[in-house]
Amino acid sequence: MRRCLWLLLLPILSAVSVVAQGYDPMPKLVAHARYILVTTYSGDDLSNYRVTPDDRQAVVNVQNAIKKWGRFALAYNAKDADLILLVRKGRIVESMPGIRIGVGSDTKPGVGAVDPTDVGDPRDMLALYDAANGGVDSAPLWRDLMKGGLNPPQMPLMGELRDVVDSAGKVP
Repeated sequence: MRRCLWLLLLPILSAVSVVAQGYDPMPKLVAHARYILVTTYSGDDLSNYRVTPDDRQAVVNVQNAIKKWGRFALAYNAKDADLILLVRKGRIVESMPGIRIGVGSDTKPGVGAVDPTDVGDPRDMLALYDAANGGVDSAPLWRDLMKGGLNPPQMPLMGELRDVVDSAGKVP
């Protein structure tokens, strides 16, 4: 009976020990990363018609902020990146009607209307992912939302990311 009680209490005591030692939410991977890819939900090809103009501009602004920060070098392909930074400019609904002309074997032949629509949170978002372990298809290492968080020149979401990344590199 005592043995069963100890087996039940062991996970609880372990959790208390972790909390007492302090939990570091940012893995050391981030402290050692060198290359970062900035992307959108529609991909990292900014010429893709599915990337909204606001997201396209947000990617450029975030890339410029990363260059100014100097902590990471920009990667332009996921295979070259250590980290992926997903950018989404806040909006409730946006629609970009257009015309698609398909030619070739990998697209549908013909002409047709397209109307990519994006519905979501009105707050701006930044999310940081491990590029080697699932990328944007995995759980984010860090994520935050903020109204106007990607508005230049302050870009408060980038300031929060800098603080979190810089603190991950400090030895306790």
